[in-house]
Amino acid sequence: MNVHSAAKQPFSDVAEGSKYKSFIDGLHALNIMGAKSGSRFEPQASMTQSEFADVLLRAHGWHGIPWAIDSTKRQMLTGLPSFDPNASITRQTAAVMIQNLKELKPVSKVQLSGQTDAWAVEAVTALVSQGVIDPDTTVQADGSVDFRSNQPLLRQEAAALLDKAFGHYALPLPIK
Repeated sequence: MNVHSAAKQPFSDVAEGSKYKSFIDGLHALNIMGAKSGSRFEPQASMTQSEFADVLLRAHGWHGIPWAIDSTKRQMLTGLPSFDPNASITRQTAAVMIQNLKELKPVSKVQLSGQTDAWAVEAVTALVSQGVIDPDTTVQADGSVDFRSNQPLLRQEAAALLDKAFGHYALPLPIK
């Protein structure tokens, strides 16, 4: 069988030159994050807390293990002031959820700029220090990083964060 015949079609609304394309295509190929509607990824669309939780569980690799789901969901939500499945997810809420499952340790001192709520500072700092940031998050001239914590998480940003946090190598391979 030709390997390329099984490849999924790229999304019609993700530009060839997009700095998010490799993350989006990678998660799509692994059935972690697919189209929002039809063949459209809608990279600029925000996500609900529930949508992100579902994608995060798939990225983490535990979604198909029924006995582990409840404890993994509890772990994922630890430390969040609230979880509203229908509310838009902020970047800092996503960071805490990723950190709860990934348990990254800060590898360098990071100075955050911008607004990050106290309950999210540790998670955002750990992710930033490990390089789990999207392409639009940059280190400022003074060395600080604005994670844009209180902004809604866009679908393309979620793809980048999840790909960097869990990496293709850490994902379970489909057994045939």
